[in-house]
Amino acid sequence: MWSTLLFSLACSASPDPDARLRAGDLPGAAAAWEAKNGAPLDVAHPVAVVLSLRAPRDPSITTATIAETVAVTRFLESMPAVRSKPLDLVFDHMADLGAALDALAVPPALVVVGRSENASDTDPFTSPRALLPWKGGRIVTWASVAAGAAPGAFEALGASIDANPPVNLVTIAMRDATGHLHLTMELRDGAWFAAGASDAYVGARVVLAADSVRDFGGAALRVKQGAGFVRR
Repeated sequence: MWSTLLFSLACSASPDPDARLRAGDLPGAAAAWEAKNGAPLDVAHPVAVVLSLRAPRDPSITTATIAETVAVTRFLESMPAVRSKPLDLVFDHMADLGAALDALAVPPALVVVGRSENASDTDPFTSPRALLPWKGGRIVTWASVAAGAAPGAFEALGASIDANPPVNLVTIAMRDATGHLHLTMELRDGAWFAAGASDAYVGARVVLAADSVRDFGGAALRVKQGAGFVRR
């Protein structure tokens, strides 16, 4: 009797989406995710396929990893390139930009960094160490800050880029509770040259904050400029 009941309960239990993913069944993982969470798992993006191919050998990759990474990638890809506004501003260190964003952010906040493709990039579908793809090239890194979190995540993100700066064109997508912004920039002669932004006024405000955060300090910068990535 008990064995029959246990067998019946096991059969009626919802499939584990992560178990399906580790078994190499991305459609099954997506179906199990939707059954468990009541929302679809976006598996149409190539980055979802790349992660699913790595998941059987990398237990750190879960269906939650795919959901987060695809959402981050789609945000990075959302920059309206045809409406990008030119900028001509320079700041010294990416960590300074991160410190400025830490000071200005109204959580929840997200910063995503991507770069353009280069000849040395390996195929992300076959190379487990290749950076993940986005439509403009490869994803470098990202960080998010929840409400109530201690500041510093974005400065750490910037410092990691300073330690190993891409030689390519870099795209930075950022958003917080006040709005969103995309910046394009590149490293020239040891400094970061901001070439374009999805909004010239907001882009200039953020870049100038990066140039002055060390002089003012984060708290004074927030008072001087007002809270939020986007402020009119």
